[in-house]
Amino acid sequence: MSDMIKDEACCGGTIDETSSTAFPRVNRLLDRFFDIKPQLCIERAMAYTRSYQKTEGETAVIRRAKAFKKACEEKSIFIADDELIVGCAASIPRAAVFCPEHATGWLKEELDGLSTRRQDPYEVTEEQKAVLRSEIFPYWEDKDISSHWLRQIPDEVKEIAVKTGIIDIEIKTQSGPGEISPNVKKVLQKGFLGIKKQAQDAAAALDIVKPEDYEKKNFYEAVCISLDGIMALAARYAALAREKAAAETDADRKAELLQIAENLDHVPANPARTFMEALQSFWILQIGCYIEANGPSYSPGRVDQLFYPYYKKDLAAGLLTEKKALELIECLYLKFAENTWFLSTNAAMYFAGYQPYQNVCVGGIARDGKDATNELSYLFITAKMEVRLHSPSLSVRVHKQSPDKFLRKAAALSQIGTGFPAIHNDEVTIKMMLISGADIEDARDYCMVGCVEPYIPGKMSKWTDGGHYNYGSVMELALTNGISVVNGNKKLGLSTGDPSEMSFEELKDAVKKQLAFCIKHIATACHICEKLHAEYTPYPYMSAMIDGCIETGRDITRGGAELTVGPAFIGTGIADLADSLSVIKEFVFDKQVFTMQDFVQAVKHNFKGHEEMKAYIESNGRFYGNDDDYVDDFVREMTDFAFEEITQYQSYRGPHYISGLYPVASHVPHGEVVAALPYGRLEGTPLADGCSPKGGTDVKGPTAVLKSVSKINHDAHVAGTLLNMRLDPMSSKGEEGNARIVSLIRSFIDLNIYHVQFNIISSDLLKKAQKNPGSYKSLIVRVAGYSAFFTELCKEMQDDIIQRTVQKF
Repeated sequence: MSDMIKDEACCGGTIDETSSTAFPRVNRLLDRFFDIKPQLCIERAMAYTRSYQKTEGETAVIRRAKAFKKACEEKSIFIADDELIVGCAASIPRAAVFCPEHATGWLKEELDGLSTRRQDPYEVTEEQKAVLRSEIFPYWEDKDISSHWLRQIPDEVKEIAVKTGIIDIEIKTQSGPGEISPNVKKVLQKGFLGIKKQAQDAAAALDIVKPEDYEKKNFYEAVCISLDGIMALAARYAALAREKAAAETDADRKAELLQIAENLDHVPANPARTFMEALQSFWILQIGCYIEANGPSYSPGRVDQLFYPYYKKDLAAGLLTEKKALELIECLYLKFAENTWFLSTNAAMYFAGYQPYQNVCVGGIARDGKDATNELSYLFITAKMEVRLHSPSLSVRVHKQSPDKFLRKAAALSQIGTGFPAIHNDEVTIKMMLISGADIEDARDYCMVGCVEPYIPGKMSKWTDGGHYNYGSVMELALTNGISVVNGNKKLGLSTGDPSEMSFEELKDAVKKQLAFCIKHIATACHICEKLHAEYTPYPYMSAMIDGCIETGRDITRGGAELTVGPAFIGTGIADLADSLSVIKEFVFDKQVFTMQDFVQAVKHNFKGHEEMKAYIESNGRFYGNDDDYVDDFVREMTDFAFEEITQYQSYRGPHYISGLYPVASHVPHGEVVAALPYGRLEGTPLADGCSPKGGTDVKGPTAVLKSVSKINHDAHVAGTLLNMRLDPMSSKGEEGNARIVSLIRSFIDLNIYHVQFNIISSDLLKKAQKNPGSYKSLIVRVAGYSAFFTELCKEMQDDIIQRTVQKF
């Protein structure tokens, strides 16, 4: 943490200058991290391009595996000074791994502006540009997923789905599916050699005269090639560690390098024997995911459960101390922060902050239903308190029997002001997992991936960003008869009629028709995208770590996982829609203060000439977040309707689509394309995030917010729902503040809400960071379902965070 932030003491907040890490090596690694500027890495792109050029005519899954192996064998590797856990998906830390087989068109267009774009810029050299333009772009032109998708989606879908912001479904054409929690436990217990043998044994039982067995044979061969590749990469790191040890003059560092080499000689090929080996084995697994596909949300799962047997065994044998375990965890957290997710300018606005959405999860109940909290649960939280980086995200699972000590520890992390942890309610989430098809023991063993998405580790394949739709837009389209004001007064919605001639129920029906129209187009575009991934970019490496794929001989893109769920369609701005319906009902139909035509004109003209009307609405309206059924009922009604619409459609891989209510960062770019809305919001300004109230409208305190949000049928939205709350730093300080936060968490559990997270940071500090970003490089804030470095966010994102309601106890 920078001295400037320490000195500010959060301007009345809770950041404590004494809460930095006690480990000198970690402090040195942190100092180096903040000196790094994210940049582009094209080594993986070059390896894949050259491999694909040599494998023309071979099956897609074999081509993918050979390219993966080539990248593992040829990529640059490094071991930084002080590192104890080693490995990086790119050639240098915080570099973007570019996957040309997904999309090259956007990078070709944006290459010269990549280092100066407003959100998530990357440094790029002239030499890299030359290689991209001469070798990589020409080969992949018209061959990548994005090109195929743009050619195959119907024109009417393209009209509303591409660069309008009304719906956004391009993300899975630009990257791998992501949203994976691989079977880390299986890798730790069997090693990659054990998994490879499982694939070989399955292949040996096939008869390739059968067409389905021939397909399975190719899959098993690809799994084996991929595992050989990742084991070769581990062996290269072992050799490098031994080479560095030979040249090292410091005896302590020499011993560390030799230990790293010994670890990598054994794992991940073989079962892990120690706590350090287990962490290292997992990390090699993790970077393999990023090499196979630039995607989001590769997450280890319940880390306190996964690594506890090794921790406990090493402690008993005298091989490890609690302090050393904490240092190793902090070193692992630094490695997480080196990964990024590489996206186009448009997509980066929806997923802002160089965030790869890696999620570690602690707490909750065990498979037998008893509380699972252990010593590592606290150590992983402590490490997050000390290593204040944007990644990994930390989620805590809570339930009615959660130890008070654990809740106090989670609250203490919240008090620091980084936006961690995300808090998840076991009772609601287990219902979601049962609805998704899990048995009760697996449902109890859920983890988180990405922002807030629940997942059965090692058994589930679940796209959770199949498409984003915009509740603000559907309100606008209902008032304008399908015209998008910001998109040049273009007809992008349905013709639902003149709202001034409608009853209130007819207006709600028009809103629902516009919403159904958007969801149908997402479904069409999404199943085409799924199909293209199955045909052109299977993922044999990741499939090897998901139960069901080796057993059935099918890749995750073809439904091979034991549980295939989704994709998910994600709604943004439900508060904006509900608040709009509330003021229309009250002031047009109940009290006749204004006419419907007044609202239509105000929306079309951004309240110009309607300033008094805007002020009256803002002073007298009834808004979501204040425990008022008058408006809260609209939130439940419209989210229930969206759920019914989404789940009627079937995905390419088989199951129906699923619903979620979390924005990532889409509430800002979605808001940029929405006209003014009836409750007083101006054109182009951000929408509310997730199922959170709109900033400035929730004025009756944090408990009222919880009660409003509790009226949503959370367990229906099995992709997850998100509640972002900003708490007053002064009333959140110290032991009394900790007790208040714990009490709020207890209320959250009792009200059966799925998720909540807290931003506890002063507006004064955020405004100072805006004006003087160089002094606040390490300042972290909660954006939506994730945290990011505040000064790495564009001004629009920063302003949205500053304007959120500060809830006082």
